[in-house]
Amino acid sequence: MSEDTGPRKLAAIMAIDLVGYSAMSEVDEGQAVDAVARLRGALEGAALIHGGRIFNTAGDGFMLEFCSAAGALGAVDQIWAGGVERRTVRVGVHVGDVLTAPSGDLLGHSVNVAARLQQLAEPGAVVVSMDVRRAVRGRLAARLVSAGAVHLDKMSETLEVFTLETHATHKPRVRKPDPVLAVLPFDNESDQAEMDYFSDGVADEIILTLLRQSNVKVIGRTSAFQFRGDRKTEAAQALKATHVLDGSVRCSTSALRVNAQLIDASTGMALWSERYEGARANAFALEDEIAGKVAGSLRRSLHSERQPVAINPAAHELYLRARQIWLMLSDVEEDQAEVLLERCVALAPEFADGWAALASVRAFLLPRDRDLIGHPIHDAALAAAERALALNPECAQALAALSLLKPAFADHGEKLRLVNEALKLTPNDSSLHVARTAWLYSVGRLRDAMGALEVASRLDPLGPAVEGLRASLISARGEPETANDIMSGAWARWPDSAFIWYITWSTLCATGRLDEAALLAAPGAPPKRGVNEGDVSVLRNYVALLRVSESDRRSACERLLAMLGSADTPLPLSTVIFAAGAGCADAAFDLLDRAIDAGRAIRPDNHEGFGMARAQAPLQLFVNNGAAPIWSHERFPRLAARLGLAQYWLETKKWPDCATETRYDFKGGCRDAVAALA
Repeated sequence: MSEDTGPRKLAAIMAIDLVGYSAMSEVDEGQAVDAVARLRGALEGAALIHGGRIFNTAGDGFMLEFCSAAGALGAVDQIWAGGVERRTVRVGVHVGDVLTAPSGDLLGHSVNVAARLQQLAEPGAVVVSMDVRRAVRGRLAARLVSAGAVHLDKMSETLEVFTLETHATHKPRVRKPDPVLAVLPFDNESDQAEMDYFSDGVADEIILTLLRQSNVKVIGRTSAFQFRGDRKTEAAQALKATHVLDGSVRCSTSALRVNAQLIDASTGMALWSERYEGARANAFALEDEIAGKVAGSLRRSLHSERQPVAINPAAHELYLRARQIWLMLSDVEEDQAEVLLERCVALAPEFADGWAALASVRAFLLPRDRDLIGHPIHDAALAAAERALALNPECAQALAALSLLKPAFADHGEKLRLVNEALKLTPNDSSLHVARTAWLYSVGRLRDAMGALEVASRLDPLGPAVEGLRASLISARGEPETANDIMSGAWARWPDSAFIWYITWSTLCATGRLDEAALLAAPGAPPKRGVNEGDVSVLRNYVALLRVSESDRRSACERLLAMLGSADTPLPLSTVIFAAGAGCADAAFDLLDRAIDAGRAIRPDNHEGFGMARAQAPLQLFVNNGAAPIWSHERFPRLAARLGLAQYWLETKKWPDCATETRYDFKGGCRDAVAALA
């Protein structure tokens, strides 16, 4: 013992404080003082009943000593009974050795642990250590629910902690679900509004860092970044996330400060909160450190053996800005992303992710009306993907970019193989599952595509690509009304997305809700970016065709096919497919045969991309366009063989869903068609 302390003893320590005391003081100091007085009165009464005492106070915070853990937890219940509203306080409890000062104050590591547990607690939560759990029995022990392991701020150890629930839990022992992390957009606390993109970029880069690992599921950016400000409290439930990472960024000319907090969604408890400071030039290293901290708190080994490459900070900012454009599926802005990424890789030529993103953007910018294999602009995209793989052979996005650079009506199996390889490297990247969905859709494997999309949906449940593809697939499988319900919500969330606008319009047409579809093409309704007057005109004409009688529609389609037959422009596949379903099947197949014989290019449709790359054109063969599907006609297997699809089905034995839905022998027709072409 020192001259300043008394004997060492074992005690249960409770730390408790008021939630939002500082803000309350600024608004109404008298009300804040009254709230502290009420809490103190409740604490004194609870301590008297359960054999404890208040040994220290600091503003709105109190430290109490009890003889036992059961006494401390009993006092917590007494506080609620004494009129203190549970959500207004945070409580931490620990059992351990303490030293008694002459003043009666208690000192030592155990006091600090209790204080740290209280700081981790969310409003209304009671967080206790494993030592408390070991010290209680019976019904009280049954009310303690494990909240996992946490790292205490400014301490070296990691503790297993529990939360005190209102009632005993008698849940059967089940396998704990795999963690699902939602990284929310970090708040910009800088003075400059233009730094918002950088604050988002910090969170975005953390997502990318974690996606490079294979042990944790990370919610996609497009879903997680919908929750800002007051809506952040809704994120975990809406996204079905087990953990939420939130934070803020303060950025000056050369310095960067990031505050981050990891919250267990099931308990509302902060597993850790940390501040990171560093030079802006070391942003990559700082973000990787935060990602590593998240991984450790989730008890996963997520660190990549590959050390982060030092990246020029200006290049890094360009990459983050371009990525935000690209993820929004905006065809018109893809060229802006390309410019940003070209500047990025010029500043940081060893940045593999920058090259991979550039390859993907260039793939989507390729003209959709013809394959350009060997053309300089295709070569430039291919070179960017190959450069990324040369720098990092495990760059998953580069493999996905290669799949987008394949010909539209060939290499169907290779497109899937490339994306499958990418998913082996980063299995929790929602964008790769979306890509796999699109390739499965393009070969008619709709059920398999839905399975792939379900994985993407768990990772990015509210993303525009996920919602649009889900609606399209469900409509193609014969449930257009359900697709309409999905798109109604998606359109409300993404009113500026050309992709969502187009899918909403197409699902309305598929259900015959033509007045509503027409309203989407009314002045001021289409998104301002990504939609031109030509696109709107195409869609208006389609609605007009659907309004007329069947005989008039057939006559109009006959004239349309004749007009397309005399043109020398790329043939719009969706228009020909619609005409086939409107009663002009033989004329439509004849036109397609003549186009293929003449080497005439076939484009997917008559409008702009709306998030579709040239290589994904075969998908049009299986969408619901409001008419009879083209695959229902017995001439379809020959067309499929001429487009390379029948060969894929025969070689892989992975048949499209429609193979069992036709009135003719679909598989036999494909075998005969392939044999005839041999």
